[in-house]
Amino acid sequence: MRILIISQYYPPEVGALATRMSDLARQLTALGHTVTVIGEIPNYPKGIVAKEYRGRLFVREKYQRTDVIRSFVLASPRKTNVERLSTYLSFMVSSVFAAAFVQRCDVVLATSPPLFVGVSGYVVSRLMGSKFVFDVRDLWPESAVYLGEMKRGAITNLAERLERFLYRKATRISIAVPGFRQRLTARLAVDDKILEFPNGVDTSLFYPREEAKDLREKVGLQDKFVVLFSGNLGLAQGLRSVLQAAKLLQNESDIVFVLVGEGVEKAKLIEERNRLGLKRILFWAAQPHARMPAIISMADVCLVPLKNLELFTTALPSKMFEYMACGRPIVSTLVGEGEALVRRANAGISVEPENAGAIADAILQLYRNRRQREELGQNGLRFVREHYTRSQIVAHFERQLVELVAHSQ
Repeated sequence: MRILIISQYYPPEVGALATRMSDLARQLTALGHTVTVIGEIPNYPKGIVAKEYRGRLFVREKYQRTDVIRSFVLASPRKTNVERLSTYLSFMVSSVFAAAFVQRCDVVLATSPPLFVGVSGYVVSRLMGSKFVFDVRDLWPESAVYLGEMKRGAITNLAERLERFLYRKATRISIAVPGFRQRLTARLAVDDKILEFPNGVDTSLFYPREEAKDLREKVGLQDKFVVLFSGNLGLAQGLRSVLQAAKLLQNESDIVFVLVGEGVEKAKLIEERNRLGLKRILFWAAQPHARMPAIISMADVCLVPLKNLELFTTALPSKMFEYMACGRPIVSTLVGEGEALVRRANAGISVEPENAGAIADAILQLYRNRRQREELGQNGLRFVREHYTRSQIVAHFERQLVELVAHSQ
């Protein structure tokens, strides 16, 4: 098959979306398919275009044997709603023009959010006469309303109409979380369109790393108990409760918190840390994906926090699988499907969302019990290797795409 993936974010940009799509492209290529990716000119998460891409509308290059077309975007280090919308809309338009450099494909897969990427995918699929697969990783704008990023009104009504339009027009809808099926079918009769493409982890990259000991020494944490969070420092994560947990543990001089990543809440969290006088919370910049296995392996405990919202009862964050694959025990505030998975894997301790005392107690329990840490870490490692390797997931997804194309011929 010839497959076109349209994803606003793609390596060298970092984050769960970039990883999800690059793993998909790489493994589909390994399975013998011809894959092309259209992504934005790299600038995420800082909103600054790298020197080698500045002033260029389109750049064609290879990334891990995949043909990638980098497309113009109005990048901005400011993250106001206006700048963010400009970024999304500019990529929506430029990615359609970028498709002119691509041979006709059997499948066009566009991943959302941003929702506007779905518009690109639909238009390009119509121009090519291809099957349109709409990959849904988050139910937007519903999630934005829940988090207070948007207020209900004319704009959200328009966004919801666009969302429903794309669901109707998609040949298939791939979902990152099984729980999305019920939410989507409650709105539209789309059950027969849904393909499951869950989050997982590349276990050829994420596994317990021996170099973690050297990394600890390099960053001065060799004698510390490291509590790690990695990923988006945004509204959804509820990281203020992590800072409050750190405050409750400030008399435990061996416990150090390391928060790795970028996000809209980062500056506020640093300000809050300074206000509380918390000396043992370190903020690291977002790291290249290839460096994350060693950073995760350096940790004694990893955190999977989310806010206490009904929206997140279906959440299965990709970082959770990366932590498990590196053999790290988890302290999770997930509810619903996420909590059930942690318990099924017996890979960590689940506590109430946004409950700083409960988070602190769970960390302290693991701090005092090395054997429990090791058992939980090994449980998670076995569970991921049996059920959530990216190779297993992509192989199943590929069979669904092959069947889709075969039925149309």
